[in-house]
Amino acid sequence: MKKLLLFVSIFSLAGAAHAQQDPQFSQNYFNRVFPNPAAAGATDNICATMLGRHQWVGFDGRPETYMFNASMPFTDPWLGQNHGVGLSVLSDQLGQESTFGVKLAYSYKMPFSLGPGQLSAGFAVGLINKSIGNDWDAIDDIDQDPSIPIAGTSDMAFDMDFGVYYRIPNKLYFGISATHLNAPQLEEGDIAPNDPISGAVSTMQYGNARHFYVMGGYEHAINSDFVLKPNFFLRTDAVSASFDIGALVEYQEMIWGGLSYRLQDAIVPTAGFKYSFAGKGLRGGTLRFGYSYDVTTSLLRQHSSGSHELMLGYCFGINPKIKPTRSRSVRFL
Repeated sequence: MKKLLLFVSIFSLAGAAHAQQDPQFSQNYFNRVFPNPAAAGATDNICATMLGRHQWVGFDGRPETYMFNASMPFTDPWLGQNHGVGLSVLSDQLGQESTFGVKLAYSYKMPFSLGPGQLSAGFAVGLINKSIGNDWDAIDDIDQDPSIPIAGTSDMAFDMDFGVYYRIPNKLYFGISATHLNAPQLEEGDIAPNDPISGAVSTMQYGNARHFYVMGGYEHAINSDFVLKPNFFLRTDAVSASFDIGALVEYQEMIWGGLSYRLQDAIVPTAGFKYSFAGKGLRGGTLRFGYSYDVTTSLLRQHSSGSHELMLGYCFGINPKIKPTRSRSVRFL
């Protein structure tokens, strides 16, 4: 099968890659734990979110990305301090290149002396796996290039993130973070089958560049029914940058719609709804569903019909059982 994005996938094989490699999403308002571990457990609820994105529809070998995030708060029973934990799982496919990652996040939450909100710091540790397939389609004879892993290859490495996050409930949030702090290197080689005499080595050399994020958002009640939620999301690897700015308007905490703009890339209309279930614990949670469509504004619009993205989330509160107490005297009833 032909891979029109072949060179996007294999540019990293000749040496370490230094371009933005983290996955791209448009509904970043609902995706904070993956780029910033300090956002884990920031609310009082247990939350899980799934995102699925099909980018640049119309291209063969286009990016297809899926992500799962979950986080929850907990309190230290000895010191009474607040913490948060989170889990992120990523699957990303781009032509011949596949990425799988899993990481655990921890955050420590503390009062902020300079304001009414809560400040948290967090880190994440995990594993990242990079695979290159063997379904090549090229004009030149790839057997003559020892840097291409003809039979396919993969490697796994340790990964680490860090971030800080500030939040005033139902008012604003702001975070700064970095992923791939240790800049993990993925390398794998084998004896090229086309040249057993010389022993030429077909090697994958892939360097994960550090990525830096700045995110923020604000909530403004227009009236008793409508809430305006402007937000922004900046991502850079210190070589190139991606900047999203937009706003959502939510009606009676049930439905929302909005528009965002990714600089020199796309205009993104977004819509979704939220439904709350009556009850306690898991049965009394809130279901969220969102959809966004990237209207491509770059030159890719001549070959792509845009990008589709779905979001599904569920949150529920922690409702501890109240332990009944007894008294032997009517004075203490």
